[in-house]
Amino acid sequence: MSRVALGLAVLALLVAVAGPPPVSAAGKYDGSASMVCAVSSVSECVAMGRCQLRTAGNVNFPGIIRVDVKAMKMSDLASEKPRESVIRNVDHANGKVILSGAEGDRGWILLINEVSGVMSATAAGDGEGFVMFGQCALP
Repeated sequence: MSRVALGLAVLALLVAVAGPPPVSAAGKYDGSASMVCAVSSVSECVAMGRCQLRTAGNVNFPGIIRVDVKAMKMSDLASEKPRESVIRNVDHANGKVILSGAEGDRGWILLINEVSGVMSATAAGDGEGFVMFGQCALP
Protein backbone atom coordinates (compact mmCIF):
# COMPACT_ATOMS: atom_id res chain seq x y z
CA MET A 1 0.00 0.00 0.00
CA SER A 2 1.45 3.41 -0.93
CA ARG A 3 2.08 6.04 1.75
CA VAL A 4 -0.66 8.28 0.35
CA ALA A 5 -3.17 5.40 0.31
CA LEU A 6 -2.14 4.48 3.85
CA GLY A 7 -2.53 8.10 4.93
CA LEU A 8 -5.98 8.34 3.39
CA ALA A 9 -6.97 5.07 5.09
CA VAL A 10 -5.79 6.40 8.46
CA LEU A 11 -7.64 9.67 7.86
CA ALA A 12 -10.81 7.78 6.87
CA LEU A 13 -10.55 5.75 10.07
CA LEU A 14 -10.19 8.92 12.14
CA VAL A 15 -13.25 10.45 10.48
CA ALA A 16 -15.23 7.19 10.89
CA VAL A 17 -14.43 7.02 14.61
CA ALA A 18 -14.99 10.72 15.29
CA GLY A 19 -17.86 11.16 12.85
CA PRO A 20 -18.55 14.26 10.81
CA PRO A 21 -18.14 17.60 12.55
CA PRO A 22 -21.35 18.75 14.25
CA VAL A 23 -22.73 22.17 13.38
CA SER A 24 -21.81 23.42 16.86
CA ALA A 25 -18.13 22.55 16.24
CA ALA A 26 -17.54 25.56 14.02
CA GLY A 27 -13.89 26.49 14.12
CA LYS A 28 -12.54 23.20 15.47
CA TYR A 29 -9.84 23.25 12.75
CA ASP A 30 -8.78 26.78 13.71
CA GLY A 31 -5.30 25.76 14.86
CA SER A 32 -6.11 25.59 18.58
CA ALA A 33 -5.38 21.83 18.45
CA SER A 34 -2.88 19.94 16.31
CA MET A 35 -4.25 18.32 13.15
CA VAL A 36 -3.24 15.48 10.85
CA CYS A 37 -3.72 16.28 7.17
CA ALA A 38 -3.56 13.87 4.23
CA VAL A 39 -2.73 15.13 0.75
CA SER A 40 -5.09 13.56 -1.81
CA SER A 41 -3.98 15.27 -5.04
CA VAL A 42 -1.08 17.34 -6.32
CA SER A 43 -0.72 19.33 -9.54
CA GLU A 44 2.83 20.18 -10.57
CA CYS A 45 3.27 23.11 -12.95
CA VAL A 46 6.35 24.50 -14.68
CA ALA A 47 7.00 28.03 -15.91
CA MET A 48 6.16 27.08 -19.49
CA GLY A 49 2.54 26.54 -18.37
CA ARG A 50 2.43 22.74 -18.45
CA CYS A 51 0.80 21.07 -15.42
CA GLN A 52 0.62 17.39 -14.47
CA LEU A 53 -1.35 15.50 -11.85
CA ARG A 54 1.15 13.89 -9.47
CA THR A 55 1.34 12.27 -6.04
CA ALA A 56 2.95 13.91 -3.04
CA GLY A 57 5.77 11.36 -3.13
CA ASN A 58 6.50 12.05 -6.81
CA VAL A 59 7.29 15.70 -6.03
CA ASN A 60 9.05 15.14 -2.68
CA PHE A 61 6.22 16.50 -0.52
CA PRO A 62 4.91 14.70 2.55
CA GLY A 63 1.63 12.84 2.00
CA ILE A 64 0.63 12.99 5.67
CA ILE A 65 1.36 16.09 7.74
CA ARG A 66 0.92 16.97 11.41
CA VAL A 67 0.04 20.67 11.62
CA ASP A 68 0.78 22.15 15.06
CA VAL A 69 -0.04 25.87 15.00
CA LYS A 70 0.73 26.33 18.72
CA ALA A 71 4.25 24.94 18.22
CA MET A 72 4.52 26.79 14.86
CA LYS A 73 5.64 23.71 12.93
CA MET A 74 4.47 21.12 10.42
CA SER A 75 5.88 17.59 10.53
CA ASP A 76 6.07 14.94 7.84
CA LEU A 77 4.45 11.77 9.22
CA ALA A 78 4.75 9.58 6.12
CA SER A 79 8.46 9.49 5.32
CA GLU A 80 11.15 7.18 6.56
CA LYS A 81 13.28 10.29 7.12
CA PRO A 82 10.81 12.76 8.75
CA ARG A 83 11.11 16.46 8.03
CA GLU A 84 9.77 19.56 9.78
CA SER A 85 8.94 22.99 8.45
CA VAL A 86 8.54 26.12 10.56
CA ILE A 87 5.24 27.99 10.26
CA ARG A 88 6.32 31.61 9.89
CA ASN A 89 2.91 33.26 9.73
CA VAL A 90 -0.63 32.42 10.89
CA ASP A 91 -3.71 34.34 9.80
CA HIS A 92 -7.47 33.80 10.02
CA ALA A 93 -9.85 35.06 7.32
CA ASN A 94 -13.41 34.13 6.35
CA GLY A 95 -13.46 30.87 8.32
CA LYS A 96 -10.03 29.72 7.14
CA VAL A 97 -6.74 29.39 8.97
CA ILE A 98 -3.91 30.41 6.63
CA LEU A 99 -0.36 29.28 7.34
CA SER A 100 2.78 30.22 5.44
CA GLY A 101 6.46 29.50 5.49
CA ALA A 102 9.46 28.43 3.46
CA GLU A 103 11.49 25.25 3.18
CA GLY A 104 14.73 25.09 1.24
CA ASP A 105 14.26 27.18 -1.88
CA ARG A 106 10.43 26.97 -1.89
CA GLY A 107 7.79 29.15 -0.28
CA TRP A 108 4.43 27.66 0.75
CA ILE A 109 0.92 28.58 1.89
CA LEU A 110 -1.50 26.11 3.50
CA LEU A 111 -5.18 26.97 3.97
CA ILE A 112 -7.53 24.91 6.16
CA ASN A 113 -11.30 25.39 6.36
CA GLU A 114 -11.94 25.89 10.10
CA VAL A 115 -15.26 23.99 10.01
CA SER A 116 -14.71 21.12 7.55
CA GLY A 117 -10.93 20.61 7.72
CA VAL A 118 -10.66 20.71 3.92
CA MET A 119 -7.11 21.69 3.00
CA SER A 120 -5.60 23.51 0.02
CA ALA A 121 -1.91 24.34 -0.31
CA THR A 122 0.49 25.89 -2.75
CA ALA A 123 4.27 25.80 -2.95
CA ALA A 124 6.46 27.69 -5.37
CA GLY A 125 10.10 27.47 -6.31
CA ASP A 126 12.29 28.73 -9.12
CA GLY A 127 10.27 28.03 -12.30
CA GLU A 128 7.90 25.54 -10.62
CA GLY A 129 4.65 25.56 -8.68
CA PHE A 130 2.50 23.01 -6.90
CA VAL A 131 -1.17 22.98 -5.87
CA MET A 132 -2.26 20.37 -3.34
CA PHE A 133 -5.62 19.38 -1.92
CA GLY A 134 -6.51 17.17 1.03
CA GLN A 135 -8.37 16.70 4.29
CA CYS A 136 -7.39 17.36 7.90
CA ALA A 137 -8.64 15.52 10.98
CA LEU A 138 -8.12 15.92 14.70
CA PRO A 139 -6.12 13.00 16.13
